[in-house]
Amino acid sequence: MIFIGKKSVLCLVAALAVLALTGAGIFAVCATVEALVVPVGAVVAIDAGHGGYDGGVVGVSGTKESELNLELALILGEALEARGVQVVYTRTEDKALGDTKREDMKARAEIICGSRPDCVISLHLNSYPDKNRRGVQVFYDDTGRGSSFASYMQERLNAAINYKYSKRCDLAPQAGDFYITKCAPVPSIIIECGFISNAEDESLLKSKAFRRELCTEIAEATLSAVS
Repeated sequence: MIFIGKKSVLCLVAALAVLALTGAGIFAVCATVEALVVPVGAVVAIDAGHGGYDGGVVGVSGTKESELNLELALILGEALEARGVQVVYTRTEDKALGDTKREDMKARAEIICGSRPDCVISLHLNSYPDKNRRGVQVFYDDTGRGSSFASYMQERLNAAINYKYSKRCDLAPQAGDFYITKCAPVPSIIIECGFISNAEDESLLKSKAFRRELCTEIAEATLSAVS
């Protein structure tokens, strides 16, 4: 997945100023999108990207994307269910849903559409030739559907995860022509949960404690971000 976004000095300066003067959390500085509430009993479709023969990208120490995507999906599902949300998974095992990539994606679309979700979250990991690139970034459909969800999610993750671990809160959600975000007429996003081409991000993602922290933030944002 592509990475877009330049470092914003103003964002960091503003964050430090607020923290110094008021003690307020970084989220108050970075988050500006108004949130709407997802009702208890809402249905969230969670897609763990790749699987089986399609392992996705590989980390600097050999970590396979598909396996981490699945672990993240299951943790996120548990976090959402604990908050009264109904969860539907496209996969719960490290295997593909078809003999070809086309068949696999079609099967995912059928599961998503059949669940009639209120929103869709697809989890992936990023990779980039520049191994200094790191952070969690959100993508959404280029039709604009899900842009508010993506914006709120990105700002929440910038505040709680990206700033905490890499001292940046400038990553912006990006629109694109993604098959998985077009499966259902509801807000749908892809979350690239870190760059496993970066040793620090990969190490974090291999930590169960970090995966739970990240998924807790995603779950909380989901409960108050879908428009």
